[in-house]
Amino acid sequence: MKITYINHSSFAVELDTCVLLFDYFKGEIPKFSKNKKIYVFSSHGHHDHFSPKVLKLEKEYDNILYILSDDIQIKESDKIIFVKEDEKLNINDLQIQTLKSTDIGVAFIVNVEGLSIYHAGDLNWWHWEGENSIKENKEAELIYKKEIDKIKYNNFDLAFVPLDPRQGEQYYLGFDTFMKNTNTKVAFPMHCWGDYSIIDKLKKSRFAQDYKDRVMEISEVNETFNINIVCK
Repeated sequence: MKITYINHSSFAVELDTCVLLFDYFKGEIPKFSKNKKIYVFSSHGHHDHFSPKVLKLEKEYDNILYILSDDIQIKESDKIIFVKEDEKLNINDLQIQTLKSTDIGVAFIVNVEGLSIYHAGDLNWWHWEGENSIKENKEAELIYKKEIDKIKYNNFDLAFVPLDPRQGEQYYLGFDTFMKNTNTKVAFPMHCWGDYSIIDKLKKSRFAQDYKDRVMEISEVNETFNINIVCK
C-alpha cells in the first residue's frame, strides 16, 4: 500500500481497489486513479480535521463516497453517509466500526482488502497538567481506557494515533496505551502540530521499547511511504 502523510491527522491510504482519505483539512491531496473507489473519512468537524473543501473532490472523482461524523453540519447528499459513535456498517467492500471520541466525533476502524485500519481522530488520553484538575484528568483517563477496552487485543495492520506535544511530559499516554493494548503492525503518529521531533522522543523513551520498531517516523508534509503487509 502507498500511504501519504498530507498534514496533521490527514493521511491517504492507496490500496489495490480503493483509496481511503482520512481527516483532510488542508494541504496537497495526491492524484488518485479514476478507476479506484475513493472513500473520504472525517472523524469530526474541528477545523484541523475537516474542511468543506474536501467536498470538491466530487467534481474530480465520480466514484467517491464520504463517511462523516454526524456532528459535521453540511447538506445531505447521496454521496454522504453520516455515522455516530459505536456503529457497525458495511459499505460496498468496506466493514466500518466507530468508537466514541474523547473529544467530539468518532474514531474509525475500517476493514478492507483483508486489512484492518484504525484512525483515531481525536480519540486520545487528553491529560492536561496544570490546566485540568486532578479529577478532570482522572476522568479523561477512564473515558479513554473505556474506549480502548472495546478494541483490546484487536489486530490492526495499520493505525493512525495522536501524539500531541502540547501535552508536555504526558505526550505519550494515549499512544502508549493504544500500542500496549492492541496488536498493531504499523503505527503512524499524528496530531503532532508540525513538531515531528516528538516521534523520535517517543521511540527513544523507556515506554516504547517493546513497539518502537513499529512506529513510523514522519518528517514533512506530503511524505509518502510504501508498506508491504501480508493480508489475512
